[in-house]
Amino acid sequence: MCQADTETWRIDWTAPVSAVIGGLVAVAATYLTDRGRWRREEQARVRDRQEVVYAAFLTALFGAREQIFAASQWPRSASARRNMAAMAVREHDVYARRYQMELMASHLVREATRTALAALLDYRNEVASGSRWDTQGCEARRERFRTCQQRLLEAMRTDLGTSNWTPAP
Repeated sequence: MCQADTETWRIDWTAPVSAVIGGLVAVAATYLTDRGRWRREEQARVRDRQEVVYAAFLTALFGAREQIFAASQWPRSASARRNMAAMAVREHDVYARRYQMELMASHLVREATRTALAALLDYRNEVASGSRWDTQGCEARRERFRTCQQRLLEAMRTDLGTSNWTPAP
């Protein structure tokens, strides 16, 4: 074989290898980009679910609180006040919402939830025992609940990343 024949059969591998490496880099970059996007979308979905669960719990908690307060001001019989206060937590599904919080919330929010619920139950028990809204025991328990409620709201804001949010004036 002569020299010229040998050179015609030699293949330059640089172009195909570069194409394969470029393709692999493109596939890897696409995978990493899609994975990052998927994570962000999943985090947004989790946050959206948390917002819904948090709002539902707060609605139930505050609804029960309002019913307990109304019971403490009820002008009719003490037994009607007791029944109204005793039914507040059940009628507003506070326990069911609390269980959702146990599943979805961070540790900080779960602890604040338990504390706020305990304060609400203490307030309810005080009113159910016959205390009126303007008695010292009822006022103290209502104030304790408000303090726990503020801690819960702050924990939720921190968990959702909205702790710097302030309402418009």
